[in-house]
Amino acid sequence: MYQKVTTAAPAKLNLALDITGRRADGYHEIDTLFQSVDLCDILRLSREERPGIYVSCDRPRLPCDETNLAHIAARQFLQWFGLEGRGVSIDIEKRIPLQAGLGGGSADAAGVLVGLDTLFGTGASLEELARLGAAVGSDVPFCILGGTRRGRGRGELLEQVSPLPDRTPMVIAKPEAGISTAESYRRYDQQGARRRPDLPALLALLEAGETAAFAQGMYNVLQEVAGLPQVTELCQKLMNAGALGAMMSGSGSAVFGLFEGRRQAKHGMRKLFGLAQSVFLVQSVPHGAVVLDCR
Repeated sequence: MYQKVTTAAPAKLNLALDITGRRADGYHEIDTLFQSVDLCDILRLSREERPGIYVSCDRPRLPCDETNLAHIAARQFLQWFGLEGRGVSIDIEKRIPLQAGLGGGSADAAGVLVGLDTLFGTGASLEELARLGAAVGSDVPFCILGGTRRGRGRGELLEQVSPLPDRTPMVIAKPEAGISTAESYRRYDQQGARRRPDLPALLALLEAGETAAFAQGMYNVLQEVAGLPQVTELCQKLMNAGALGAMMSGSGSAVFGLFEGRRQAKHGMRKLFGLAQSVFLVQSVPHGAVVLDCR
């Protein structure tokens, strides 16, 4: 029985994002291609003698109360497995930027669910944890399973697809300006989209290993309505620096570019210094949240 567990929770990118409808519950129906990358939050979970859930974080802007997705995930887990009387502390080391469209909150929830399964020895499969995660947030199931997957419904209906080549290099840039998920979708509801990604064609290109053509076909309908000039500027800078394709991830405001090799990606990263709040050199990974250490 473990007392402490450390997990790594990878960020997600949307390699394509379309909105296909509006649901009666207010959520949007989406069709997207998710990708995990090795930009990770680190979560340290510990047993507490006193009952309750105690969340801390090294980012003062991030609420650590009952609204935090890590807190919600822990509460759902303890209830699901009949462990309500237990106590757990969760310390979050944030590396994934906020309001970026990189799934930082969902990644933290995934890291909590995977970590608590080890901490309490519940022996749940990743698929069971993903079903539990769907009650926490739309992107949480993907952040548990990870890799390259097509997501439909709210994003929780996942299908494994042909992946990007192993360790595909990418550059992520987060502008100073951010936009909330709710605001991004509100703008879409007002304005709609002039163009949409061709998901079947993109999946065929992935299966054929045509990475360059795939990158050129990536598209996100929310980028049109984001209203953030720096997003357009950063995408253009990435393309000018040799990216195979570049676009905004999710509801924004982070953008990313796919590169042919790591050397080209490093060159692209250098071209963005001073133009963005933060810049990351990352690569694709075939997994979601993982346990790093337990003792």
